[in-house]
Amino acid sequence: MNKSDIAAHLGFELHTAARLLKRNFDRRAKTHGLTRARWQVLWILHKNQGMKQAELAERMDVAPISLTRQIDLLQAEGLVERRQDPQDRRCYRIYLTGAAAPVLQALHGLAEQTRTEALEGLSQEEQQQLQNLLSRVRENLSREETVCD
Repeated sequence: MNKSDIAAHLGFELHTAARLLKRNFDRRAKTHGLTRARWQVLWILHKNQGMKQAELAERMDVAPISLTRQIDLLQAEGLVERRQDPQDRRCYRIYLTGAAAPVLQALHGLAEQTRTEALEGLSQEEQQQLQNLLSRVRENLSREETVCD
């Protein structure tokens, strides 16, 4: 295989692995009544409490208006709340409530199951090597995004 063929095959494998990882996790999350949009909102807020809706939408790579319905539903279930931004009264920041804790705990368990399945048969050293290589790929692609924005 020449260098171009290897790169093309690698791109295909990365895309396919990422798609299967998402599908596998989505299938598990669905048994808990969580769609991708719902669990993504909760997962991102867990790491970044108090984001503006526009910031959250950007992180999820969706239009802010598309996110409104998900936030409305999660708020109606008592899992998130909107709080007025003290510096900008026109916008609200999104926070998880205490009721989100059991859902997040379930998500962590589902993520662990998915990772275990995905990494089956890889040694600790191979997993570390894979992480290092993928981090370099991500950094390369992030540099290009920074230049293009």
